[in-house]
Amino acid sequence: MDHLGVVDPTRVPGWEEQLSCHPDATVFHSSAWARVLSETYGYLPTYFTIRREGRFLTLIPFMEIRSWLTGTRGVSLPFTDECAPILSGDIGYDDAVLRVIGHAGDRGWKTLEFRGRGHGMGNLPASAEYVTHDLDLSPGEEVLSSRYRPNVQRNIRKAEREGISVVNDPTPEGVKEFYRLNCLTRREHGLPPQPLRFFENLRAHLLEKGFGTLLLARHKGRGIGGAVFLHFAGKAVYKFGASDRRHQELRPNNLIFREGIRVLCCKGLRTLSFGRTDLHHKGLRQFKLSWGTTEKSLQYAKYDVSSRSYLSTEKYQTSIPWESTMSKLPVPLLRLIGHFAYRHVG
Repeated sequence: MDHLGVVDPTRVPGWEEQLSCHPDATVFHSSAWARVLSETYGYLPTYFTIRREGRFLTLIPFMEIRSWLTGTRGVSLPFTDECAPILSGDIGYDDAVLRVIGHAGDRGWKTLEFRGRGHGMGNLPASAEYVTHDLDLSPGEEVLSSRYRPNVQRNIRKAEREGISVVNDPTPEGVKEFYRLNCLTRREHGLPPQPLRFFENLRAHLLEKGFGTLLLARHKGRGIGGAVFLHFAGKAVYKFGASDRRHQELRPNNLIFREGIRVLCCKGLRTLSFGRTDLHHKGLRQFKLSWGTTEKSLQYAKYDVSSRSYLSTEKYQTSIPWESTMSKLPVPLLRLIGHFAYRHVG
């Protein structure tokens, strides 16, 4: 049986080249995404792997989070909607997780969390449940556009009539413009924004290396909406969105998604994930379905090291009514909160 080793992918030459050959690989398994997380928040990349002849057989990515506020734990992966373990070869889930649990005990992790399920993990208790929406890009942009629901097509035409333009702008200036819009959106949702450094690292390690696309919608020369799509090995994911609510009636988001799908088709991407959605968010689920996507279940699994058991949703999830307070705070204060808080809560 092959040995399951622990590596830091940011220190392994040729990681992306080897990873791209695996059919289950996504951008979130890449060393580029590991660099974004580790350089922004100081997390320790802890990736359990089996490689043979330059190919991945098994890959279980974790980030070790050491926090005086939330404790020491392993997450696969922080600020990542889905990063299912790649399990294949001579080692299955049962054998692999024993190695991970052993490492967790040695490092003093309180818990370890899987965000997504690999082969053999289907019967684990769910610690959290969401849905994802996937779009098959293989028919091409022209065919896909004919399948959009009528309201989507109407909103696209409205945005075009209003003179909105959508541009790909991964420059430092484009990232700052997106960040300004992202801060507005996060406040509206009652959440602090990620620090600017996060998006600067995203540009340096993903956008500049061809692993991402940043689109900005502009009206009369000013940015009113934006989206970040990440892509790797034929798969794309909608990761971040932002908009100025004052211009919502112009429907910039519809035009952004239409342009995003067109760009991704031109790049030869095969699939687009619209990202994670809460089960109760019916309106957002309908928006994503209106583009012709297929809805799928997404379940996380969380293991408590001390009790040697998996936690169910009821045992650890709590609701903190802070959104209404956060939405009233000024953006500079929210930025300060995000700068200090997110390193602890990933």
